[in-house]
Amino acid sequence: MRNITVLAVDDVEANRVSLQYLIHEYLENIDLVLATSGEEALKITYTQEIDIIILDIQMPDMDGFEAAKYLKTNPKTKNIPIIFLTAAFKEEEFKQKGFEIGAIDYLTKPIENHQFINKLRLYVEIILKTKQLEAVNDDLYKALQNEIQLKEKNQLQQLELIEQSKMAALGEMIGNIAHQWRQPLSVIATCASGMQLNMDLGLSKEEDLRSSIKAIMKTTNDLSNTIDTFRDFTYKDKLNEFNLSDLINRCIQTQAYILEENNVEVITDLQDDIEIINLPNSLLQALINLMQNSKDALNKIDGKKYIFISTTLNEEFVQLTIKDNAGGIKTEYLNKVFEPYFTTKHQSHGVGLGLNITYKIIHDSMRGKIKIRNNRFKYEDINYEGAEVIITLPIKL
Repeated sequence: MRNITVLAVDDVEANRVSLQYLIHEYLENIDLVLATSGEEALKITYTQEIDIIILDIQMPDMDGFEAAKYLKTNPKTKNIPIIFLTAAFKEEEFKQKGFEIGAIDYLTKPIENHQFINKLRLYVEIILKTKQLEAVNDDLYKALQNEIQLKEKNQLQQLELIEQSKMAALGEMIGNIAHQWRQPLSVIATCASGMQLNMDLGLSKEEDLRSSIKAIMKTTNDLSNTIDTFRDFTYKDKLNEFNLSDLINRCIQTQAYILEENNVEVITDLQDDIEIINLPNSLLQALINLMQNSKDALNKIDGKKYIFISTTLNEEFVQLTIKDNAGGIKTEYLNKVFEPYFTTKHQSHGVGLGLNITYKIIHDSMRGKIKIRNNRFKYEDINYEGAEVIITLPIKL
């Protein structure tokens, strides 16, 4: 830390010499700057960093009071402490005026050495302590700013990872939608061409026309629902009230083609009256990640392939459980599956972000808890073993 800079202002050379001697002889860590007038003192404060000013009152041209007024009106110098030097016979008169201007203390002429040194030493110590505190505050502020920036960077990276995962899921969902649309479009085309053929042959019957129109309307409504699901998934998430069973069923619907292609059957045991206030699209993303993970694990086994989804409710929390019969996770991997970039799959099947993003969605965004374990269970009198993911969410975020 630099020395304390003291500016001493007095038009009498003998007084300046006396001040210079006392400061250099008895005080340490002080740089002394001398000025012979108020005008010179103002110029010095504009160009140098001054910590405290000892200012004579009675000077020609610009006296100490005028100089102090200028100093107190300038943003750069208004906080510099000022100690006035005043003649003893006018001490009380000058004190009152000086305090009104903003002085912190007074010294009388002729200067009493012991009093001067003690007072100046006290003020120097106060200034030093203040500067130390300011330095600590600056360090704390910088550390806080760095922490805030790091947190913002981490949040941005987290959002980017979520978006990357969402885009990967969108690729599979688009294939799913294309598959789901082929049959409805075929139904519409068949109904329309049948209506056209009957009209051309003069065989149209009102009953047949109504039946075909009804089938077309139902099919287009199904297509519209698929569009809504896709649109909701691509939107940025916001806090909303939603029915948990509806969201789970929507998730299963979006994955229907992928699950069907991989011979995976989804078994649900849902409590249909569960309404929660949270981030529905974020939960949808998490569930898609988990179902895809189970689907990938199930592809390694022969025989029946199941994903089980169940929900339960207590007074404050809802529990959502997803499990499969893929045989479970190696014990040494259980504590690592939520780590970023951890994966046991081939690199062509992903880089290990899905479960980490799922953890961040549930834990950070939705203020819930998620854990994974291996579980043995029975279904239709057959014993199975697989991974079980338990998600606990607040009813209201």
